[in-house]
Formats: sequence, structure tokens, C-alpha cells
Amino acid sequence: MTKKNTSIEAYKKLGLYIDENDKFKFIISEQPTVEDFEKVINDNFTLVAKCVPNTEEFFPPKLKINNEPYAVQREYYNPADENYDGKKVDYQGVDDSWTDTDNEWLYLLVYDGRIVKIGMTIECLMKRFGSYSCGTGRAMEKGSASTTNFIITECNALAISKGMKVEIYGIPVKKQKVEVSVWGVTKIITLSAVREMETILTTIFKDKYGKKPVLCVQEGK
Repeated sequence: MTKKNTSIEAYKKLGLYIDENDKFKFIISEQPTVEDFEKVINDNFTLVAKCVPNTEEFFPPKLKINNEPYAVQREYYNPADENYDGKKVDYQGVDDSWTDTDNEWLYLLVYDGRIVKIGMTIECLMKRFGSYSCGTGRAMEKGSASTTNFIITECNALAISKGMKVEIYGIPVKKQKVEVSVWGVTKIITLSAVREMETILTTIFKDKYGKKPVLCVQEGK
């Protein structure tokens, strides 16, 4: 598949979630709340980060010690520019667990308190959502961004533009360490369980609500 065709396919898939009038094709108020799902699994999620516009208001220019701006600064999103194809949103941690690398993580993407996606990462949440924010139209045209990252970024940007709170909640999954003896060598290795944990969590969600979260474009990535 060529880069051009990859881009076309990505925009086609985005149309499953956003219509031509920039409205979601799903109803936010009909999605389950974090609080309700916590009761279902008898466990609690932690609010770890929020999604915000990639603007100077949230990310002021970087300054040197003498208060002069660095020559190279981030490119800001201009909401008034309908053709802007760069980074529209970014993420700010609100809890220390945002940068935790001691655990793997399950997470919820939440709009106005309602769950739209369940996901996982074997790395820290900040790094995973840093990948999401790279899902720009510009990157899609170059063929350097995943369709999933593009869809999630565009949906997050639309939700924010409509005044919704876009938040990330997480649950840590401890890394499994086991002793393995092979070829005459004994070593402690780390096994990943978070992919299976995501499958379990998503299955519980589907059993309870009759569907998976509306923005679960892929599972187990």
C-alpha cells in the first residue's frame, strides 16, 4: 500500500467516528462512566493525565536562564486554521504515575467522565500518549503515523473543541519476574501480562455493557 493510499484509508476509518459536520457518530452521554465501571470490576482507576490543546496557553515557550526564548520552539496549533495538519493536542500529567516505568499500565480514555477507550502499554503512560499525539494529518500524508494514533488524536481534538474534558485514567499492572534456567544459564526475566489483562478488562466491559468502548480501534497493541 502506498503512503497516499494509507492516508486515504486512515481518513476513511476516521469517518466511522466523526461525520462530515465534525460531530461524533456516537453519543457521549450513552457511554459508561468511570465510576460505574469501577463498581463492575471492584477496583479503582487513578486520574493520571489530561489532554489539552497544543497551544501557548498550555505549553509556554521555553526560556533560557536570562529569560530569552530558545531559537527552536514547539509549533503551536491554531484552531482558526482549518487546514492545520500538525499536532493539535498534547498531554499533561496530573499524577506521578504518568511517568512510572516500574509497571505496565492499563488505561481508560475518558470524555466528560465517560469511557471511550480501553488500552494498555508496556511502557509508561506518558510515552504511549506521546505516540498518540504524533498521529497528525501531516504524519499520515507522509505515511509515518499509525491509523489508530491518527483517529484517537482527531477524536480527542474534536472533543476538546466541543468543551469536553479529555482525561486518562490508569491501573498499574506489576511486571512478572520469574527465574528461568536454560542452556546452563539461570536468570531472572520479566514477563509481560498486560496484553492479557487488557483482554480481560475489555471482555468484562463488553459483557456488562454489550459492546466494547467506542474508540477501541484495536486491542492488544
